[in-house]
Amino acid sequence: MTRIKPGSLKCVVLASPGDRAAVLQTLTDRIGGDDVRPFGVSAVLVHTEEETSSVRDWLHSAGGALVVEFEKWSGLGREVPRQWLLARGH
Repeated sequence: MTRIKPGSLKCVVLASPGDRAAVLQTLTDRIGGDDVRPFGVSAVLVHTEEETSSVRDWLHSAGGALVVEFEKWSGLGREVPRQWLLARGH
């Protein structure tokens, strides 16, 4: 079983879905694959201790990105990785 590290849930929303592959690679390299999940066509969920501004700065080559930190969440649908989210303390 994967040990969940301290941190918080963040969502990276991309201005262009075409940037997602490069963004996923950058986030996986920085955070690790267990703590990164693609969501839809232009968003990525991450669990990390890093500040939102740091995550944003890693993505300087993306066309544009909004990084949001969540305190609470609620989801609906098969596409929401509920088990992954629940394992990260939410």
